[in-house]
Amino acid sequence: MNDRELKKMEGRWFLQYSGCPLWKKGSIDTISFNYELMHKGENLVLKEKVEFRKNGKMKIKRGFEIPTEGSDVLHWKGIGVNKFFRNESKVLYNKEGILIMWFEKTISTPESIDVLTRKKHLSAEESAYIFSILENLDETSGYIGELESVNIL
Repeated sequence: MNDRELKKMEGRWFLQYSGCPLWKKGSIDTISFNYELMHKGENLVLKEKVEFRKNGKMKIKRGFEIPTEGSDVLHWKGIGVNKFFRNESKVLYNKEGILIMWFEKTISTPESIDVLTRKKHLSAEESAYIFSILENLDETSGYIGELESVNIL
């Protein structure tokens, strides 16, 4: 993943649809991913802060998205209480304020995709447009049936 693609990810994104059971729990809502571009040694990485409410209380998960040279693969490495957690993801689409990402299977989560947008709330037309994108991407066809809307308050 090149520096320009990393720069396009910088900023705040709201999780709209997910195939990951962790984010589909009724006790979790309003999930946002905040990416900050920074240098770690000589390499550019994305410092990640995921904010969400669980049972009405704010929670934060922190880590780094570290790009793999020559591919769209990112290696996530947790920091703080998450320092022993790792996973791999891949950017499948990042245009028009829509970010679609694939996540590998881990010990606690299945392989899945997430759909994030710059906008917190979407209209029915915007949601339909996102699903038309998903239907036209070869990499997402096997995951569309597992996607569920995420609670956003």
